Amino acid sequence: MPREKQYKEEEVIEKAMGLFWKNGYRNTSLRMLSKEMGINQFSINASFGNKQKLFLESLKLYRSKLQKLINVFENSSNGIESIKHFFYQFAEFSNQDNNKRGCLMINTMSEFGLDVDKQVGSIISNYEKQLRTLFKKNLEVSSTKDSQTINRQTNYLLLAISGLALATKVQDKNVIEDYIETTFQNL
Repeated sequence: MPREKQYKEEEVIEKAMGLFWKNGYRNTSLRMLSKEMGINQFSINASFGNKQKLFLESLKLYRSKLQKLINVFENSSNGIESIKHFFYQFAEFSNQDNNKRGCLMINTMSEFGLDVDKQVGSIISNYEKQLRTLFKKNLEVSSTKDSQTINRQTNYLLLAISGLALATKVQDKNVIEDYIETTFQNL
């Protein structure tokens, strides 16, 4: 008869997500995960299969938390001001509790580059496509710009949000605000 789990999967995934977010995939060992999650390595493997699958579950949880922020952005239609507001909210999200962790998805792409796992890459790619659509939609609001300019500015904003994610790991609030304000002066 299988033993009953003495933990809630959602809670241990949350703890694992925090550790991966802070340290990255490669710098997070099973021993570290076991200690942080409060369960032994056997239980980690029994519940999730392996570290890679636990990371995938952590990334899905992170994405669902980030989706709440994106939903607010998705329901706004104030053009460039909506995008700017999203940048500020994203910076705050990336620096929760002053932990300076950046964005788990951008951190993952920085860590793995093009060698990212197919499933992980799919989650990140879908996120990027969603942002691309929202940036473009808001740039088109009351715009007199041609489609080529809007596409260029959309690409610019995608790179800018990635830069913001990395900057939130090392810069203080004033530098972040200057970065965001300067980004939107250029649109």
